[in-house]
Amino acid sequence: MPGPKPPDRRRFWTAGGLRPADLTLLRSALSDELPTQTPEPSLVILCGLPGTGKSHFARQLAHRAPFLWLNSDRIRKALVAQPSYSRREHRRVFAAMHVLTRGYLCDGYSVVFDATNLNEKVRAPLYAIAADAGVDPLIIRFTASPALVRQRLADRASGAADAAQSDAGWEVYSRMAVADQPVPHPHILVQTPEDMEPALHETLRRTIGPGQPEPHRAAP
Repeated sequence: MPGPKPPDRRRFWTAGGLRPADLTLLRSALSDELPTQTPEPSLVILCGLPGTGKSHFARQLAHRAPFLWLNSDRIRKALVAQPSYSRREHRRVFAAMHVLTRGYLCDGYSVVFDATNLNEKVRAPLYAIAADAGVDPLIIRFTASPALVRQRLADRASGAADAAQSDAGWEVYSRMAVADQPVPHPHILVQTPEDMEPALHETLRRTIGPGQPEPHRAAP
């Protein structure tokens, strides 16, 4: 008597509601950045307002360990030549990011999900994705003083700092701040620039074990 059929891994790449070419485009754009596969992939979820240090952290993590960096601003600009930041566009971008995250995790790739993720409503799909993929997500929440954020956003606008694909300025930060909610689950908190390195070490310890590997790739 034949045993049960293995799960159809194609279902992890179901693109419900997305435009037909979206995932093909994005997977092609990310193909040169895929890290080493692992039998126990990790999902790191970053949360925080613009200018609080999320993308700097994600870049460093992907440099030090085999993580695929999924950045919402980069995904948006890959899908939309001239972003309007409408609700429909937002849904399209995050539908794509969620499908990509689920698919890559189930294919054995660790993912750092770099987006604002400001409240439990928007974080809930990521919890479900982690459960579907059989991984325990590591959540990292970023905050910073308004003065530091204002300076960082001004540096981005002037070109003095890498904007990591983001167009967010102080007006966007102020508008989004009302939606920022604490994470009601165990998480790592990054509040100052001095917290960044200890948080990276703790993330590496929890995801790939004690000690740090050699750099996975040259830092961009």
